[in-house]
Amino acid sequence: MPGKILVCLDGEPHTREAIFWAIRLARSLETTLVGLHVLDPYLKKFYNELYSQGRREYLEYIDSCLEKIANQTFCEFSNLCCQENITFEVKARVGDPLCEILAEIKDSDYSLVVLGQRKLSRWDRIRSRKLPEYVVKHSNVPILIVKPS
Repeated sequence: MPGKILVCLDGEPHTREAIFWAIRLARSLETTLVGLHVLDPYLKKFYNELYSQGRREYLEYIDSCLEKIANQTFCEFSNLCCQENITFEVKARVGDPLCEILAEIKDSDYSLVVLGQRKLSRWDRIRSRKLPEYVVKHSNVPILIVKPS
């Protein structure tokens, strides 16, 4: 039996298509699907460096927003997996998404990683961190990148 399949979740529309592909693969391979959501504290760091007045309230608000997004993402993922009768797990990590995805791949035994890729304009392609391409370059696990249709 193949190892688990990791699908990266961020609550964005382009990720939904990646989830559908991951579900189809998990069903056909009869394996467990792991949904990973990374809580990115970038906004907290930015605000922390610039402002001090009202910092605690703002940071609490950002934490609650990040947690709410994670819960919504996990709920949607769980519902889709349950509808398709797929064995699944959910994991959350906190930090830079790129570093945390690579750390999760390194820490666990996945046979495949599924990533969604958003459609970018020319300008966005220049500015983009190109996370899927970077994960491909720095991972020793096969990666499936699902482009938006």
